[in-house]
Amino acid sequence: MSISAALVVLLGSVASAQFGPPPVRSPEVNADSTVTFRFMAPNAKAVNVRGITREPLAMTKDGTGVWTATSTTLKPDLYTYSFDVDGLSTVDPSNTRFSSPYRRIGQNTVLVPGDMPWTPLPKVPRGVVSQHVFQSKLANDERDFYVYTPPNYDAKRSESYPVLYLHHGWQQDTRAWLDDGAANVTLDTLINQGKAVPMVVVMPHAYGTAAGPVDIDHLDMLPTYTRILLEEVIPQVEKQYNVSTERNGRAMAGLSMGGAESMHTGLNHLETFAWLGSFSGAFNTWPLTRPATRGRGFSLAKDKIPAQFPALDKTSNEKIKLLWIACGTADFGALPTNQQFKKYLDSVGVNVTYTEVPDMGHNWQFWRQNLADFAQLLFK
Repeated sequence: MSISAALVVLLGSVASAQFGPPPVRSPEVNADSTVTFRFMAPNAKAVNVRGITREPLAMTKDGTGVWTATSTTLKPDLYTYSFDVDGLSTVDPSNTRFSSPYRRIGQNTVLVPGDMPWTPLPKVPRGVVSQHVFQSKLANDERDFYVYTPPNYDAKRSESYPVLYLHHGWQQDTRAWLDDGAANVTLDTLINQGKAVPMVVVMPHAYGTAAGPVDIDHLDMLPTYTRILLEEVIPQVEKQYNVSTERNGRAMAGLSMGGAESMHTGLNHLETFAWLGSFSGAFNTWPLTRPATRGRGFSLAKDKIPAQFPALDKTSNEKIKLLWIACGTADFGALPTNQQFKKYLDSVGVNVTYTEVPDMGHNWQFWRQNLADFAQLLFK
């Protein structure tokens, strides 16, 4: 063995002693759209991948203590997963992409690329995402919001940018539309393709309660959040960004709880918003709308719906540029209340773009596509 070769072996041995075995690569998206997962756990007895397939995906251990499993061919999309190690749920330490649960055990995400807006386009201008932290006097806590500015954003442009206020759901946090929804990637793609107008997107912390256990049933939760948005978040955004201060230049949308917030806040403040969207809205979170039986009922107290929207009637159509409501037919929790709300809107003569998507449930696959479809209609 030459001196140089011996030196390489010696240095490799020293590095291995100092830093341990080489890092594990996981996840690995293969050319056939399968995904290989790896996890170093030499002392574990059983390791599974959860979330990628309906049943846990069993992993096998090699002689070095690395567990491996490869999925079947997956439809292009963004997937969440975690590892189950001897009954204990844990994240993938080799993956830096995470889902955004709110006070729950985390998960990782992996993108199987394909012909969809949340697959990044190569070599195109990108937007920028910025975090803003502030002290909320109304909630009496410190909270944040994220702002997406489109590719080639010009803070001094003579024409202000339209702005979409985009809300997450219950048990999600402020980054949900970025980490799970890929909203910034979707807008980058649509804007670069000329399918959406350049817009600013604001993603607030969408709870009206202070830090602590979030009670979605609390009667003040939604009304307080409406005040936080109108009195604290929007003024900060309009002070720091070149965005429209006109109702025709403002949109509001969200998923599940965020869809319910968008409908309740937007339809009661048509002087502020002209474009409204709900993706499988959890309308049973509106104050005083649940039936007397309460619980997690999948219906609304019909006589309470009008009380939520005292000024809503057919004259409201003059102010509404787009009212978008969509739900999946397999969303057994949200579908009944979405159908009830649609009937109410029809009864008061309010025009709505209403869609029920076959076989879709209460999940990010549905919400990502809804954002892509909704964004292409905005501000045109």
